[in-house]
Amino acid sequence: MILIGLVLTLAITTAPAAAPEPLTYANIVSHFKAAEMRAIQVQKRCTVFLEGEWASPNIYSYALIVVENSDEDVQVTFYLTDAHEMNWVTEFLDAPFFTRSETTTLFDLLHSGPEVRDRQVGRFRVDFNHWQPKHAEIFVFSFSSEKPR
Repeated sequence: MILIGLVLTLAITTAPAAAPEPLTYANIVSHFKAAEMRAIQVQKRCTVFLEGEWASPNIYSYALIVVENSDEDVQVTFYLTDAHEMNWVTEFLDAPFFTRSETTTLFDLLHSGPEVRDRQVGRFRVDFNHWQPKHAEIFVFSFSSEKPR
């Protein structure tokens, strides 16, 4: 029995990781739609997702997520008014679009300062921006598979 348990444990821990899903505009939009966020397709290459709730009689906490597709990259912008809404950033970075190593590096970018340009993150070139106006936090991830600029 111990030998069977050891073999099963070894097989599970050494099994190759599943290949990540392609990071495409359509897949990102599907990911947030599956989370049942309200979606507004602004145009063929831009979808806005929103979620909000009254935190108190005078405060409305909300998240806006903008997914944009250009000829050069796919950009995901998070506009958050409450720390609770940070879960959408976590949900995205933990999505099946990224390998474990890419996810770790993307989480590191959250704490790297207000701007990172042209960083190689696994299969992607990433630009990252973080702003903190008075009542919100804004995180922007731009993913490109192009060579460094």
